[in-house]
Amino acid sequence: MRILVSGGSGLIGQALITTLLSEGHQIVQLVRRNTNPGALTEEFSWDPEHEIFDYKDVGSIDIAIHLNGSSIAGARWSTKRKLLIRNSRVLSTQLLSKSLGQMTNPPKLLIVASGMGFYGDRGDEPLNERSGPGNGFLADTAVEWESATKNAKKAGIRVVNARFGLIISRKGGLLKTLKIPFRFALGGQIGDGRQWWPWISLDDAVNCLCFLIKKDDISGAVNVTSPSPVRNCELTSAISNVLSKPAWFNLPKSLIKITLGQMGTETMLHSQRALPKVLLDAGFRWHYENLEEILRRELM
Repeated sequence: MRILVSGGSGLIGQALITTLLSEGHQIVQLVRRNTNPGALTEEFSWDPEHEIFDYKDVGSIDIAIHLNGSSIAGARWSTKRKLLIRNSRVLSTQLLSKSLGQMTNPPKLLIVASGMGFYGDRGDEPLNERSGPGNGFLADTAVEWESATKNAKKAGIRVVNARFGLIISRKGGLLKTLKIPFRFALGGQIGDGRQWWPWISLDDAVNCLCFLIKKDDISGAVNVTSPSPVRNCELTSAISNVLSKPAWFNLPKSLIKITLGQMGTETMLHSQRALPKVLLDAGFRWHYENLEEILRRELM
């Protein structure tokens, strides 16, 4: 198949493209830089913020997978930063959705990334794809993000909103941030540690996307997480066990709120006990359901 991928330079995108190429698919990447004629995949430039995308040059595609989105972590959310986070998701999805719908032969499937932030802070409430949105900046952004696919739906394209949990991989994401303080024996739980953190291994996240390509009866929201969400204190305890390092340096909620503001509150303190009901019902099989098992693979 000829598969269009945006956000291919990210953690999930790189792993996905490698897998799709190994399966014999032809990959077309959308990039925001100048195209590289020597790349392993076809490349086309686009600029979603300025609504620049000459989709007619891309030609016919079978599937589109949209993984664009500026990082939500790393710094406090200024007004400018919030706008970047929102626009990089919503505007790019609107442009891609509209463009795909205008193609002479639209693709049969559009998979768009989303996130657990959709649910807001829900404590111990069990959540699945039928649960409503929560409150907060990430929840509001996710609602807009997922709604931005409406033009693709109107064109008859099957749309899947892949709500990713925390990605477990040595190559980046959560572990890259958390392992550093543990290496110096400064690791510990965040806040009271009782917030639920849904997670999934990078391998399983990629396998899930490949699964969704083949399962043409699945559309709408899909929680791309393991079936075993953990509390933050369980995660930090597992990292401590794997690295044989203490987990005594706990970060108080007050310090997180003062130093990181809303970003720290929503990304570190909010609780989402999300379960992948759609994947479970569809018979998807995870390679890693045990957190400590995947941590030993990725941290050792």
